[in-house]
Amino acid sequence: MIHPNEKPCLVQGKILFPVFVWVFLFLSSSLSAAVKPAQIELDFKLKSLVSHGSVLVADEKDVLYRYPTETNPLLVPASVLKLATALTALHYLGPEFRYSTDFYLAENRKLGIRGHGDPFLVSEEWQKITQKLSQFPELPKQLNGVFFDTSLFSANIKIPGIESSKNPYDSRNGALVVNFNTVFLKIDSKGLVTSAEKQTPLTPLAKRLAHNLSPGKHRISIPPDSGIIYAGELVHAFLAQAGFSFHSGNVTLRPLSSGDSLIYTHKNSASLTELIAGMMRYSNNFTANQLLLSVGLKRYGAPATLEKGTRALEEYLRDELSIPEKQFRIVEGSGISRKNRLTTEAVWQMLKAFSAQQNLLHGDNGILYKTGTLHGVSTMAGYLPGSKPRYFVILLNQPKNRRDEILKLLLATDFSG
Repeated sequence: MIHPNEKPCLVQGKILFPVFVWVFLFLSSSLSAAVKPAQIELDFKLKSLVSHGSVLVADEKDVLYRYPTETNPLLVPASVLKLATALTALHYLGPEFRYSTDFYLAENRKLGIRGHGDPFLVSEEWQKITQKLSQFPELPKQLNGVFFDTSLFSANIKIPGIESSKNPYDSRNGALVVNFNTVFLKIDSKGLVTSAEKQTPLTPLAKRLAHNLSPGKHRISIPPDSGIIYAGELVHAFLAQAGFSFHSGNVTLRPLSSGDSLIYTHKNSASLTELIAGMMRYSNNFTANQLLLSVGLKRYGAPATLEKGTRALEEYLRDELSIPEKQFRIVEGSGISRKNRLTTEAVWQMLKAFSAQQNLLHGDNGILYKTGTLHGVSTMAGYLPGSKPRYFVILLNQPKNRRDEILKLLLATDFSG
């Protein structure tokens, strides 16, 4: 005889067994549908291409594909980090922002120049500036000298990853920097040194830096302790071309005083959007960190420091893009440091935020993207073609650069739902 209390258990067992089978079959079919044969094949191919890295494809809302499937590691992004720096600059400074440089006349007939960190104070800008200055009657053509006010930026800015070399990507940042803190020189077969740019005069320092260079054209960085010297020489040369003369050719450093009168504020001919386009196309590390420092200056006040810049950038990623702090670690703005870290999901959020400005990126075969390269690091992030927005991120921290092969595989794979 069956106890009354056992009957419901038997009935319950009869009911639950077919329900359990149905749920099992439903989940199995759902998982099979989610993992498409094309994506299984992509997994197989990426296994031989990705030894240490991560690949992601996503749309506006969802991750469509990830390799490896279960991980979202922090990886060195290299210059893909410039997406974050550009977004932060656009947010705090505005797309139409233009850098300014101020010109003062001191009581001792010296011309004072106050730098605001303009990364694009190139020779062409100085030609415009000095021609404009020559038109002010209150500015005498005979000056006692020139002084620089660089107080808006810290005097001890050291970018992690920047080394003491002649490579242009090792040029130093500062409040008043000309020609990206580099010189472009030409040395002929007989050792004659000339400027490789017709618009840029050859200064004494530039000529000295050509010592021991081989014949040909060389763009080299200015030594860390010589940036102000070179800027002073170049400014004097352009002012002389515009009809000015000087009692002293030396440049001194001092902050502005109450007796200094503002003569002219020069607005750079390039807007922030145009600066970002150039930074992205040529992956200019100097410009990226000038933008980072300027953001810190805007957000937290003078003097601009690396710490203020990285704090503002991390604040933007966390508060504006809602990226969890565990998905990023920022030590500078260009990607030159190996201490920077991003996840593929963090880069995906940046790409979405950058969609309206994606035309500022380099394009190839209709695909817009940003690459990054360091020794043992190769990265790429951008926008896949199609009627709906789709984003891809490739972060490889491995000896072999496989990003182009991986992109070809992503373009050949169907990620549609």
